[in-house]
Amino acid sequence: MSKSNVDSDGFQIVKSKRSTKNKQTKVPPKNLQFHGEDVNIDVATSVCRIQSSVEELKVSEYFKSITNTVSNLLQSSNGVEIVCFGLGHIAECNISRYQLGLLLCLKDLCKAEKVLAHDPIFYKSECAVLKELGIDVIAENNEGCYVISDEKITIFYLPHCPKQLTNNLLWSNWTVNLSNCILICNSFTSLVERQPSRVLSETVPYIQKIFPHTSEVILENNFQFTDIFNDISIHHFPKEKLEKLESDFWINKEKPSYNNTEEFITSLMIEKLNI
Repeated sequence: MSKSNVDSDGFQIVKSKRSTKNKQTKVPPKNLQFHGEDVNIDVATSVCRIQSSVEELKVSEYFKSITNTVSNLLQSSNGVEIVCFGLGHIAECNISRYQLGLLLCLKDLCKAEKVLAHDPIFYKSECAVLKELGIDVIAENNEGCYVISDEKITIFYLPHCPKQLTNNLLWSNWTVNLSNCILICNSFTSLVERQPSRVLSETVPYIQKIFPHTSEVILENNFQFTDIFNDISIHHFPKEKLEKLESDFWINKEKPSYNNTEEFITSLMIEKLNI
């Protein structure tokens, strides 16, 4: 295999149509700064750079494939909201900037009534950037526990987020109402294939339980930079599958807990740092 070209921002440029499936998860650096702290960011300049990434994405084959899948899933929807977790530092990180660009593309595609985002490491000035782009920031770190609507479709977008966030999201909506949810995140199939069943049951039991009843659309990693959307899939939970499950499937709903994980920022971690 020939060595890939790398651009000035450190992105790897695609040279073939082969999909790369290397696992990538955003792991917070040890010196991370949490929401409430700030750096000096020019909001107008940041918005301009993000809009540039939106224009690149809109004409990409990658977004065309997302458009086809999401449009089909929304055919009978009564409205759409989008909730995004884990974008990272959108003003400093080029990967986060493109991932935000995709969120804005989804916002336009779905004509979303509401778009929300949260990351505990957002700077105040980054929150101002998001507001300028029509995205409301969730102030509290609910660790992915967001309850979906009974009537509308909720699209959750978790680009390269820790699996614990996804597990919490499923737990907080552990009913047949999961059929009102579309989840764009790291591939369930990749996770299940990589991890032993015992580890999954101990660490992310709700992902493990719902996996057999999930319809997953694996997205070809054909965007020009291969480290932005690798291992991302579109997951949905067909109502006809969920309604066939026994009632016992939904009853045992123990709140998840996690030990000794560096990739997942809990509200308790933030509370301790703010003391």
